[in-house]
Amino acid sequence: MTEKIVKKVGLVGKGSLSVVIPKKWADSMGVKPGDEIGLIFNGSKITLVPHTQEEPENVNILIEVDDLDLALRKLIASYVEGVTKVKVRAEYTELLKISERLRENISMFMLRAEPGSKIHEILFNDVKTDMPSTLKLIESITTEVLESLVSKDYEKASMYYKEFMRNYLYFLRNLKLSLAENSIEPYEAIDLLLSIEYIKELVNTFLNVRELTPSEMRCVEKLVELAEGSINSLLAQDVDAAVNTASNILKLLKDIDVETDFCRRCSYLISKISELVLGRCIRNKACRCKHFYPKV
Repeated sequence: MTEKIVKKVGLVGKGSLSVVIPKKWADSMGVKPGDEIGLIFNGSKITLVPHTQEEPENVNILIEVDDLDLALRKLIASYVEGVTKVKVRAEYTELLKISERLRENISMFMLRAEPGSKIHEILFNDVKTDMPSTLKLIESITTEVLESLVSKDYEKASMYYKEFMRNYLYFLRNLKLSLAENSIEPYEAIDLLLSIEYIKELVNTFLNVRELTPSEMRCVEKLVELAEGSINSLLAQDVDAAVNTASNILKLLKDIDVETDFCRRCSYLISKISELVLGRCIRNKACRCKHFYPKV
């Protein structure tokens, strides 16, 4: 159950502030006088977490390679869940086959394998970046995929799509790790997860269509421009500019002919991305912007 209280901020010395937390909260966290506490600041909120000097324990699991497809899915699931080391029981030739397929989905891993052994290791490298940087990279790749499809360069679009999916899995892995570390707000995590899912679905919708009618092509050209704008608004630091962009996109969508299922689906996904931008503004009451908190 979530509890909330209001406390006054005290002054400690000349350069620090202090807040007293209820003892029952500290007890529930296992915190005692003299313990160290970790403080995490995400730009708008400070989170307190118990601090330990011990290194986090690496999850170590074993995967049997009886079926290559099943083993591949298990490895991808392990990666997304933040596992750093996976033991694999397989013949060396089988391991090489599965590593080739794994490389199509995940670029950052290392094999520890010997030809004469049946037990090997796959190590997933943790090179963590912040969420906005990862989303910005995905936005850039998405733009290339969509524009390649408009120009009917399907080979190039397919190549970029593979890179998109690698970054998509990397994004999910980092998002879960950030939640585990309490370095990201749950509300923000949900928004990011919905954002990446809408973007992925949008890319897949474009990618799965090859033959378009002339009217659909005109629709696609407009939708690509709006899709890029909606994704850009997700990344905008200026909330006011982001809401203006999202609002304009929603207005422009009404002028597009969406008689076909394809255009209708794309319009829906673009509108959902824009709605996330509007929702973020509503939740961020501190901004008191003119859109949702006008002066009366």
